[in-house]
Amino acid sequence: MSEYFRQFLRDESGAITVDWVVLSAAAVSMAIAATDVLEGSIGELASDLEAQLRTQQISDSFVQFTSAHFEPFYQQDTLTVAQAEQLFTNANEMTNAAILTALESVISAMNAGTLTDAQMAELVAVASVAYQRNIVDDAVIEQFFSDIHTV
Repeated sequence: MSEYFRQFLRDESGAITVDWVVLSAAAVSMAIAATDVLEGSIGELASDLEAQLRTQQISDSFVQFTSAHFEPFYQQDTLTVAQAEQLFTNANEMTNAAILTALESVISAMNAGTLTDAQMAELVAVASVAYQRNIVDDAVIEQFFSDIHTV
């Protein structure tokens, strides 16, 4: 039996497995340690970034009042240019998320046939801002303006 024992001690076929287990454990331990060290710094950095982004004012001066979008209302004498400009200014002060929500709700009312002229004018103002900010697909908004002008 001593020969069998000697052969077992000299056999190196399982040694590589032990090496890889040790190396893998070391790599995992280092990753955990690095995560622990960086966790606080990353959280602080994310907090600083969030604060900076919240205080930044993004210029939307490229968004300009387009009187032609309101032409059907001028022709029907339901809206003046000054009123259209005010509706546009109000729409331009909205966030992108608020614009999408407004478009969704007013278009639902339009499809239901319960849309008033005042709501339609607001919809045109919001759609004009959405078109210029590229919030909604251009083809959809262009079709909307085309439909408005044919009414």
